[in-house]
Amino acid sequence: MTFDTLSTGENVLFVAPATVDQNTFIQVKSSADQSVGPTGQTAFEAIDRVADAPLNKSNFNIIYSNLFTPSVSTHTPNMLSRYLTTLAAGGRLVLEEVVLLVDLANTVCPITRKSSDLESMLKLAGFVDVKVTNVAPVSDETLADYFRLWGTTKVEQGVSRLTGKFGIAHIEAKKPAYEVGQKMTLKFGKKKSATTPTKKAVWATLSTDDLEDEDALLDEDDKIKPSKASLTRPDDCELTDGKRKACKNCTCGRAEEEEMESNNIVSLDLMDDIQDEIVEVDPTPKKTGGCGSCALGDAFRCSTCPYLGMPAFSTGEKVALGGMFAQDDIEF
Repeated sequence: MTFDTLSTGENVLFVAPATVDQNTFIQVKSSADQSVGPTGQTAFEAIDRVADAPLNKSNFNIIYSNLFTPSVSTHTPNMLSRYLTTLAAGGRLVLEEVVLLVDLANTVCPITRKSSDLESMLKLAGFVDVKVTNVAPVSDETLADYFRLWGTTKVEQGVSRLTGKFGIAHIEAKKPAYEVGQKMTLKFGKKKSATTPTKKAVWATLSTDDLEDEDALLDEDDKIKPSKASLTRPDDCELTDGKRKACKNCTCGRAEEEEMESNNIVSLDLMDDIQDEIVEVDPTPKKTGGCGSCALGDAFRCSTCPYLGMPAFSTGEKVALGGMFAQDDIEF
């Protein structure tokens, strides 16, 4: 792992997979502690837990992500968003990731991105000054370590097939020099100076010589007044039965007029047909039910039948309940 020279008082976060060699991490952390001094801070977080880790907002000045090798871990949009949140304004992010150098055909592989795709993800997450500083090809020995981390048993076959097709992209990016929700005062416009002319003064500086003469834009033919004959529409339609009718290729407008007249006639005829079909309806409600089955009994009656619960009766018969049903059940 390689990292820039750290300054005194900086807070640094190292992110790496849990499979990282502990001795290597201890050496890197010890060197970083000496660089940042007692006023600085160094922390470590596993890459598969960084999206949900309890990291303080705007706390770290620099984050080194996935720089321990070998590693086949990839960065997700949630991880990059978390990096942006935990970085201080203007903080730096340095990351590495295995990327494709060429497109793979007919090969199922956990690595599907190129360095340009990772660069776009960082920009979409909100980082600025994103730069791919280096894309180093992966050696066959490192590629064999990748296959072992993926759990592949056919290591030699995989290396021979995919040699020279992977690389390690080293990318650096920055968080903008402001926090989300930060308020800033904006200055709009400038005060008018005494030498700045107003709109009225600008028009006053124009002379009549600068204006175009509108009469000079007309030709002599444009000034001739049209005669009545030239404005009259020529009536050259065919004369049939003492009445002119539109020609086959009419251009004078008579065809449109005839079509409008025919439409008016048809519409009047339709109105006549509608008036002939009007049927008078007696608004007096009928005494029988809507289904006509009131006299047959409850089995044939509707749910809203007025005779529901009464015995069947003959059609036209007045229903009268006798016996105890004819007396009130309330005593005074």
